[in-house]
Amino acid sequence: MSTKFKVDVSAADVTASGTTITVKGKLGELKTEIRYPFLHLKHEGNILYIETDKNVAYQKAIAGTLAAGVKNMIKGVNEKYTAELELIYMHFPATVKINGNKLIVENFVGERKPREIPLPKDVEVKVNGTKIKISGIDRYSVGQIAGSIESKIQIKNKDRRVFKDGIFITKKP
Repeated sequence: MSTKFKVDVSAADVTASGTTITVKGKLGELKTEIRYPFLHLKHEGNILYIETDKNVAYQKAIAGTLAAGVKNMIKGVNEKYTAELELIYMHFPATVKINGNKLIVENFVGERKPREIPLPKDVEVKVNGTKIKISGIDRYSVGQIAGSIESKIQIKNKDRRVFKDGIFITKKP
């Protein structure tokens, strides 16, 4: 084993057993699966070691990504990640609301049918006028839902210089 990554896990309760890493904190619990046989985990005290079989770039990249993911999980279970979006309209007054587990955008560019975006259960979404705030303990799910909202509420087949309507990310998680 040649490459080692160290992650300080003193801020949360981290358990590494087999191919699963579990992180528990005051806001919740996150788990991740390791799908690479060349990665080995060692938990000693407040340090989690992520080791690789060989010192090659591919294995070091995967191990570094896993170490960054564990750091993000530790931060997420202690303090939530938030993303902020804003609805911008120029021609037609659009509205945003939450109905159950769906985000609904009505009258977007004068469309009669409202646009609906399904929301996952592990993410909180709050709407205040034209501002949308997304928060959760998993950084990847918060960023994914923010990106999918932004991409689904876009103008297609019109000149973007004239029609600047849409929902845009103003703060990333």
